[in-house]
Formats: sequence, structure tokens, C-alpha cells
Amino acid sequence: MAHNNDNYTFKNYTLDNSQNDEIIEIERSEISNQETATISELTTIQPIPIKPHSKISWVWEYFVRKSNEKGEIRAYCCFEADNGEKCKKNYKYDGSTENLNGHLIKHGILPPISENSKSINPVYEQKEKEASILQWILLTTQPLSTVTNKAFIECMHNIDPQFIVPGERKIRMMIAQSYSYNKDKLIQLLKTAKSVSLTTDLWSSRSKHGYLGLTATWISQNFEIIDVLLEISYFPALHIAKAIANTIKKAIQKWKIENNIVSIVTDNGANMIAAIRELIPIKRLPCAAYTLQLAIRNGLKIVNTLTVCAKQLINFFSTQKQIERLIKVQKDIGYEEPLHLIQDVSTR
Repeated sequence: MAHNNDNYTFKNYTLDNSQNDEIIEIERSEISNQETATISELTTIQPIPIKPHSKISWVWEYFVRKSNEKGEIRAYCCFEADNGEKCKKNYKYDGSTENLNGHLIKHGILPPISENSKSINPVYEQKEKEASILQWILLTTQPLSTVTNKAFIECMHNIDPQFIVPGERKIRMMIAQSYSYNKDKLIQLLKTAKSVSLTTDLWSSRSKHGYLGLTATWISQNFEIIDVLLEISYFPALHIAKAIANTIKKAIQKWKIENNIVSIVTDNGANMIAAIRELIPIKRLPCAAYTLQLAIRNGLKIVNTLTVCAKQLINFFSTQKQIERLIKVQKDIGYEEPLHLIQDVSTR
């Protein structure tokens, strides 16, 4: 654990032997056992820690401290939303403002950053590095348990001994706070779109759980294509048209884009086609890549015998022994880089 350089005052015990006339002799009988002190105790310098003079936290611009009927000091949030609704949340105040800081982040209020904050504010440095780790986990799809890995913790300690690696629970809390903050920002961004096109699809995870994905695409005023992911929500069986339509409707209402959607792209599944019919006047557009794949599949039916042989050949070279033999033959022929067989995938 890192320690701050706190100021200390020291109680010094001195014995001036040069002034014998000022030495007071104390008889042993006048000193009780409780008052007896050893020479080592008297000559030991005892540090008395004093809290350094700290700057008032920025959170008190949005909180006030009051005592409740039980005599507890509590911090009451004074945040007021655009619609005039006031926050009624309050916290027990014990000298730490960490909970208050996290609460304000949920409102979309971030701590101010001064020019020298990075060099003089260790709390800011800690939070900045925690945010950097969270960004790395999300962008590289690392498991959240990475922060509990002993090697990772040691690596972070070697880079910065004062940095405390956040636990998995805190990472989850940071994700929730980030989602709450960015959700409001995304709603504001969607309001700038004149026309929005949606894309939706059903898919299954490795654990065979069903999910529905929904993305939004539009062209900005600067003629830039903006593509954002709105939802990846759990979708239980059965995948019937009415259930799909209801889920998409709720997502559209959630993101407040009811009047901006002009089309929605889906595959050619019967359940998807029927679901979009219930979302009038939104126009359904078939997925071009999916349609092209269907055309290719139908076109290969006339050479079915050839495709069966090709699949058997690919399966033959799927074992390690045959792959090594194939690479060796190519090297003997003079190939600079050995070629590998393309695996058959029904959706491409």
C-alpha cells in the first residue's frame, strides 16, 4: 500500500547535564507504578501523524452535508435533471467522497481536470489508470477476471508500484457507470440523425443462448457514416415473429428514434419477414450478403457432385498428419509460402 508523505510533529525528550542546578531529583517512592517510564520510552521519538491540509473536493458543488435525526452526517445530492426532477439520493459521510464521486458519474458529471492534476493528484492518477485498464479489457475482449490474474497484477506493480489494480467487482461497477453515462450521450447523438436505418439479426452464443442484435446506421451532416450498436439482448425461445417485433419496438422506444427510422435490414427468415410487417411504416430490406449467399448455394446445385468431392478432399486434409504432408509437398515443389485449404462454411 502506498503512503502519502504526511507531515509529522515530534515530541523530543532532552536531558541537559550542563545545568546541574536545574535538575530535579524525584524520589522513587513518589512515583507510582503506572507513572513509571523506562529510559527507552522517554528517548523514543513518537511520530504523531497530522492530516495534510487538503483541498475541498469538487463533489461539494453538487452535495450538501446535513445531520439526520439520528445524528449521522449524510451527504445529500442536489442534482436536478433537465425536466426539473431532483435527485433524492443521500449517503452516509465518513470523510471519503468516493461514493459521491461515483454517484455524480451516473448523472453524467465528470470530475474536473486541471493542468497539474495528473502530477499532483494521486486519486486522479488511480482513476485514470483504472479507466485505461477497463478500455483495454473492452476493446480487446478480455475476460473481466483478468484483473485477478496474479501475473497481471505483478506486471502492473512493476510498471507502477503505487497503482492498485481494481478488482473484478469494481470493473463491473465501472462498466455499469459507463453504460449509464454513454447511454444518455448516444440518445443525444441519435437526435442529430434525420434518417436512421436499422439492422437486426438473431444469433446463438457458444452456450446456445439466443440473442437479438440491433444496430443503427445513418449519415451525419458532414457526410460521415455513423454505425452504432444499440442492443444485444437475451432472446428466449421461441423465436416467433410477434416476440421479435415486440423486442424491436421496445428498443426503438428506449432510444427515442420512433420518427427517424426509414428501413430495417434483416435476413430472409420467415419469422423476420413476418415481424417487420408489424412495424409499419418501417420498410424491410433483405440483407444483400445473405441473398448473395443463397444465390451461390442454389447455383452450386448443378455441380453437386463436384462440390461433394471438394468437401471430401477438404475433410481429408483436416488432420494434423495430412496437413503436415501437404505443407512438405508444397515446400519440395518450391512454394515460398504454403497454401491452406479453405474450410467449407455454409454462410459464406
